[in-house]
Amino acid sequence: MLLRESSQQAGLGADLQVVHGRSEDPDGGVPHGAALRRFAEAVVREADDLPACRDALLRAVGPGPAAHAAGVIASFDAINRVADSTGIDLDAESQSRAGDLIESLELEAMRSA
Repeated sequence: MLLRESSQQAGLGADLQVVHGRSEDPDGGVPHGAALRRFAEAVVREADDLPACRDALLRAVGPGPAAHAAGVIASFDAINRVADSTGIDLDAESQSRAGDLIESLELEAMRSA
């Protein structure tokens, strides 16, 4: 939900369908989006190709933005793990505001393991 809002304010028009491979733009309308997405997925999945994904992101955006991306990924991953492990669901207001996004991106099927 935050990416959708911030991309609209920045005039980027992010295509969040990229998470399912349903976007014509591999970056999803976000500068370096593909490299950011590959890095985030590698971090969360603790993938073997994490070093390669990190190096590709570093080459694409530089050390400062790559470190910022790592911090954001770590924060969101931690928050989601705590919420999922305790069974916390979105509050009614957040559910209402994000309902269309949750449905269109099939996020209910993406709950953390």
